Amino acid sequence: MTAPGIDTCSLVPLYVEAFFGDQLLGGATAFPWLRFDGGLSLLTNWHVVSGRNNETNEVTHKKGGIPDHLRVHVPLNDRSRPPLIVRVPTIDADDEPLWVEHPQHGRAVDIAALDVDLPPPGEASVMPMNAVRTVALKQRIGMPIFILGYPFGRLGIGLPVWKQATFASEPFFTASKHQRYLIVDSASRPGMSGSPVIQRAHGQIELEGTHGRIEAGDGAVNFIGIYSGRFHTNDPSDAQLGRVWPAVLVREVVAAAEARARAQIG
Repeated sequence: MTAPGIDTCSLVPLYVEAFFGDQLLGGATAFPWLRFDGGLSLLTNWHVVSGRNNETNEVTHKKGGIPDHLRVHVPLNDRSRPPLIVRVPTIDADDEPLWVEHPQHGRAVDIAALDVDLPPPGEASVMPMNAVRTVALKQRIGMPIFILGYPFGRLGIGLPVWKQATFASEPFFTASKHQRYLIVDSASRPGMSGSPVIQRAHGQIELEGTHGRIEAGDGAVNFIGIYSGRFHTNDPSDAQLGRVWPAVLVREVVAAAEARARAQIG
């Protein structure tokens, strides 16, 4: 249950750490998604679970470490207690990947899903992204959006940082064969890879072709997709642009995870 005044969407992101054995390789963000089969998928970036650049396939850790598991920090309802650490393997005994990637584009789409078992809502503050009621808010270039994650592993009391961004490319053309990701303008920081990206509006809201009004609660929310970090340059004064893989691609990865779960049962 959300405490009064705490936004429901703040319960969606989870801080994760990638490990090889007991060696910490880095921190990132992930979020749960409730599947039709009743299981949970943990969504994050392909580069987080693989330890490789999704474009070049090169190992990203300076010492060549490849993750064999993630440690997911799950906040408890009693936030005076430390979070529960849930260990999620990324490879099996034969070093084969346990994650599901995009069924058509593979690592070219920087999204991965892992099966995960999390404590029930009565014990932990966990909210699957698709359990949040969404509204089809109007999307136009220049409009604000929010990246919800853990820059530099900043945990506080287990709540994420809401980093504001704006649409820096035309949302209408996202997921086309020419460019599958959105470009956003935001000065994000390490640790926010894998963050859910949303629109959030209060009061008067604008939909495609109409208007509405949110009178109570947290306001209107629209799930945009998953953040995968900034474009890397050698210029400290770069434009601070990042990638967001749109919601339709997230759902296609989850559908592949559901198909695998059905095949394993059958």
